Amino acid sequence: MIMLFGGALALALLALSPSPSLAAGCIIDSTPCHGCGCKGGPGYRHIESGRCVGFKQLKAKCGSPPSAARCVFENAPGTGANRECALGPSRSKIKSD
Repeated sequence: MIMLFGGALALALLALSPSPSLAAGCIIDSTPCHGCGCKGGPGYRHIESGRCVGFKQLKAKCGSPPSAARCVFENAPGTGANRECALGPSRSKIKSD
C-alpha cells in the first residue's frame, strides 16, 4: 500500500513539474493541423524525405537561404510562430537548480 502511494505521488510530482519547453514559455498545441509550419515551425517540407523540417534542421536540410530545389515552402497558418521555443536551450543544456 505504501509503495503504491509512493509511486502515485512520484507520478503526480512528475506531471506537475514543467517541461523545458513549457518553462521557456512554449505552448504545445495538440490539435490536428495540416501543412508544414501549422504548429509554428518554419513551414518547409524536405523534398527528398517528404517530412516537415524544424528550425534546428532547416539549414542542413534546406540550405541557407532555403533552396526550392531541396525544400518546398508551404506557409501554413502559424508558420514561424514557435521559433524562439524551438531554438531555445536543449534539454541537455538546461541546468537544474
